[in-house]
Amino acid sequence: MGANESRGSSSSRNNKERDENAVDFCNHEVDVSNLVIAAVAVAGLALLGFGLSGLFSGSGQRRTMKAPGRDSRIFRDDFERDPSAYFRDLRK
Repeated sequence: MGANESRGSSSSRNNKERDENAVDFCNHEVDVSNLVIAAVAVAGLALLGFGLSGLFSGSGQRRTMKAPGRDSRIFRDDFERDPSAYFRDLRK
């Protein structure tokens, strides 16, 4: 009787002493606040990686196109900025 009572009281005491933010997954106690911090950290790293990949993927590279009326290539952004100037200079 004494052994059973002490076990029962210690397990009920352990249940009462659990953190209110703890969740029991398959008899493994996990602190919810740590899960939230880990999830936010993973999401932040993913966004940082995505931003850096976009920053470095297009840097230093300009798109080109076939020059209208010529057999050469020109920078697309220069042509799109002022196409009339390109055709005006083509006739000179």
